[in-house]
Formats: sequence, C-alpha cells, structure tokens
Amino acid sequence: MFRSIQFWLGVIISLVLVALFLRAIHPREIADAFGEANYWYIIPAIGVLFVALSLRCLRWSILMRPLAAIPPQRLFSYAIIGYMANNLLPARAGEVVRAYVLGEREKVSRLGTLGTIALERLFDGIALVALLLVAGSFVGFGDERLRIIAVASFTLFAVALSAFFFITHTEERANRFFRWFTRFLPERLEHRAEELVESLVTSLRSVQSAVTFAQVFGLSIIAWTIEAGAYAIIGLGFDLDVNFGHYCLLLAAANLAIIVPTFLGGTGPFEWAATLVLVGAGVADGVAGAYSIVAHGAIFIPTTILGLFFLWGFGISMNRVTHIATAEGESPVAP
Repeated sequence: MFRSIQFWLGVIISLVLVALFLRAIHPREIADAFGEANYWYIIPAIGVLFVALSLRCLRWSILMRPLAAIPPQRLFSYAIIGYMANNLLPARAGEVVRAYVLGEREKVSRLGTLGTIALERLFDGIALVALLLVAGSFVGFGDERLRIIAVASFTLFAVALSAFFFITHTEERANRFFRWFTRFLPERLEHRAEELVESLVTSLRSVQSAVTFAQVFGLSIIAWTIEAGAYAIIGLGFDLDVNFGHYCLLLAAANLAIIVPTFLGGTGPFEWAATLVLVGAGVADGVAGAYSIVAHGAIFIPTTILGLFFLWGFGISMNRVTHIATAEGESPVAP
C-alpha cells in the first residue's frame, strides 16, 4: 500500500487542504469554539446519520436484485465495512473491500457487486450536485470557490451520466464495450472473461428501467437530505445561525470535495469545503473550523468503529483487508 502512487497522492492532497484550512483559521479560535460547543447533540445526529445509511442499504438492495436478492439489513454490515475501509485506506479502496467481502460471504459475483457500487457512487454524485445547485440557488454560494466546485461537479457527473447511459443503453453495446477490456485481464481470468462481462453488464443495466431509476435516484436524494439533518443537529451544538439550505450546501460541497483521492476519509477536503460554506454564511472562522472538524468526526468515527466490529465478527483481520485493497485493486475483482 505504501508503494502505491494513489496512497501518496491522497496523502499530499489531504495535507495541502489541511494546510489551507489551518492557514485560514487561528488555532486559538478553533480551541475557543471547541470549548463552547455542546457535544450532546452529536448523539441524535449519529442516530439520524444511520437512518440515512440504512436508506442507502435499501437502495443497494435494489441495485443488487439482478445479481442476488439480499435484504437491506443483511447488506448493512458490508456497507459499513466499506465505509470503514474508505476511512482508513487511500483511493476509496473500501469499494473494492466491500465487493470482495460480500462476494466471498454471499457467493455473489464480486465484479457485478463492484458494478452496483459504481452505480451507487454515480447516483450519489448526481444527488449531491442537485442538492448543491438547489441549495446554492436559495441561500447563495457565498464564495467563488464554491461556484467552481458546482460547475466542475455538474460537468463531471453530466458527462459520466451521459457516457453511462450511452454505453449501457443496449445489452449488445455494453457487452461489446466491456469485452474490449477483457484483453487486459490476467491470464488466470481469461477463461472467465465472458462470465465477468455478463455479471458486470447485468449489474450496470439494472437502472435502465424507469421504475428502478426513479427508486434509486429518489432514495439517493432522500438519504442525503436526511444526512444534512444530522449536520443541522450538530450545528445546534455550536449555536450556528444558518438555515437548513446552508447545511444542504455544506453537505454537498464537502462530500463532492472528497471525490478526489484523499487520505483518512477525506480529511482536509471535507473541512476546507465545509468551512467555506459556513464562513460565506457569516459564521466566525473559528466556529466554522471547529464545527467542520466535529461534523466530520461524527461521521468518520462511528462508521469506522462499527466497521471494525463487523470485520472482527466476520473473522477478517485488518491486514487481510489491506491485502485485498492492494492485490484486488490492481486487477479486476473476480467472481
């Protein structure tokens, strides 16, 4: 892992944005804000966060239907393990870990599962861009850098969505496209190329149905809006004088900022973007900085601890997870 370019790129980006975050705020101001905050609000905020995570598991179960009928409650532990691995490993390696662990335990195609996770990320991005644009139109962006995030994110996901539906519009086109990549497979997987492509195309074409598309998109919007409620509850502990639109803008900007490869669950980009939103809304620099650190911690710490607990329950070591992320991340995830 430490030899990986993605690892060091993530570390560098995180350190640069942490430096920018700290450069804009005096440590004494952050310390004072920490001292004045009411941390009891974190408890209900975590409860609201897990409601949002549960809805994402319902969404995942819908995407998994073409591969296997797995109820949302059974997917919950795998999703949390994925979040934990994303928090502790670079380059969003948790997505590979989640696909591997679920595939191994549920006997489902790992590549097909990875396809459903890719769809989750695509719809998360679309939902976040929608929230960013809607919230920004109501409360204003307040900072030119937020406008840059909005334009860049909209362009990225508009292109990604268009390319996705173009490639997967017909099964024949999708099969032809992905078969082209099978020539890069390791020799040990060449004889299973057809099966690999079939499982991937099956999972990716699951949202071609208008009903499924509406379900997945609707759940994405609802889940992220509920998560914005968790941010708002934490804001009560800092006595922030902002409205719910600002929390939606903060949630969207902070989570879109961590699309870039980073380290430790987006540490750096998250705080930087969240602080931009709050300072633009008139919140004092120190309070905005302290809030962004606490809000990120309220998301990062519970999912990491619970993910490690589930991993322990499955009898999987963290060393093995690291090996999975490294070895499987270098080649397609086999069935």
